[in-house]
Amino acid sequence: MDRNTHSAGDRGRSPSLAALLSFLWPGLGQLYMGKRRAAVILAVPAVLILVILAYELRQGAVVFAARFADPAFGVAAIAIVIAAGLWRLVAVTNVLASGKQRRTRKVLDKLVVATLAAIIVVSHAGAGYLLATTTEAGSQAFNRDGSNLIDSGPGDTMALPAPASADSRVTILFTGVDAAPSRSEHLYDSIMVVSFDPKTNSVQMISVPRDSASFPFYFGGVDSVSTKINSIPTYVRNGWVKSPDGPYLTLVKEVGYLVGIPINYYAVMDLDGFVKMVDTVGGIDVVNPAAIDDGTYDWLNGAPSGFHLAAGPQHLNGKNALAYVRSRHGSDGTAGNSDYKRADRQQQVLVALLHRMAQPNQILALPGLISTLGSSVTTSFPASKVADYVAMGQSVPSGNIKQVVLAPPTYSTTGISKVTASTCLRNDKVAALSIQWFGKDSTWYGKPTPVDTCP
Repeated sequence: MDRNTHSAGDRGRSPSLAALLSFLWPGLGQLYMGKRRAAVILAVPAVLILVILAYELRQGAVVFAARFADPAFGVAAIAIVIAAGLWRLVAVTNVLASGKQRRTRKVLDKLVVATLAAIIVVSHAGAGYLLATTTEAGSQAFNRDGSNLIDSGPGDTMALPAPASADSRVTILFTGVDAAPSRSEHLYDSIMVVSFDPKTNSVQMISVPRDSASFPFYFGGVDSVSTKINSIPTYVRNGWVKSPDGPYLTLVKEVGYLVGIPINYYAVMDLDGFVKMVDTVGGIDVVNPAAIDDGTYDWLNGAPSGFHLAAGPQHLNGKNALAYVRSRHGSDGTAGNSDYKRADRQQQVLVALLHRMAQPNQILALPGLISTLGSSVTTSFPASKVADYVAMGQSVPSGNIKQVVLAPPTYSTTGISKVTASTCLRNDKVAALSIQWFGKDSTWYGKPTPVDTCP
């Protein structure tokens, strides 16, 4: 009696509906058809994938997105997406064998199953391709040897000291470069040191003027007044500066020596990449402290010269954000527009960009963002550690972020004196700032004050 009733129930259930249920979640269709064992077998792997996803999302969507910077994580995600697609195919197509079909509905049921199977194949293949593209872009960005953004020499291994432990200070040198094919040399016009101390949960940002000259070399001797720090790689490559290291590595070590903090990693971005990154995240919001009226600004695309921006809150797209950090001429009130002012704005924009990228809704912009990173950024930062530091960085209060631009006393208390067309760092004042901000991590902690090398 029960057996006949069960069989009749199977014949009364729609395989099309069962296929749709298993399309939504593997095993639901089998449960609907009364095949409980098959339902459990098909549902368990899907539950495991859900558990894995929940675990990876434990620190939020932004940290989860940052994990795709690690190619190993991306490959694992691709494998899971493909495996999940195959499993859904099995669950959907299996319903045709889960019960007796009416002859009049057999064609319709097969058509429904085929349509759902096609959707699964296309969606999972598309997701797999998107993840593969993202992973490849991440591999390009975190490749210290294969970029045209770095002026490296023969045998240059870019060896830098790694942090001693997980709770040690991490310091990165950010440099912006115009890598256009028309350029005969790489000029690193944005030079910014960013240091994160996990013990105090604080960040320190120091911008070094690109025209700094007459500085002591970390390997001995003093630079001439005619050599600007942003041209060090060119001078080393041409043999005008005799360095024991390659061109860009010399710049990295020299900046760390002058600022008084060992640099662990570097990141280089070209101008086009900056524009694309800002546009990818939907622009950034800044508060312009004073009106900018730069009639000589070159847009680098043949457009008429000139950049003008009112004071106060501004939403900037990529093109205008680039102008905001590059403009250094014209009048912007009593403070004057200069390299120092634009260096200050560069720090402001970096913080604004990081805040924008940290918004949960930016997870949808991840593929385009990483693609931009892959083509326009080169960094030695370990890809496997990006998500961990993003998680820690999100917890840094705004009050724990210190920012300074090394500039003349009229602009900043750090103290720099003018020397002809270049600038000269007051080494004693910079060393004092280094000890104040970095404590025992400072190169100058417990050591004699460095001598003044200004002419």
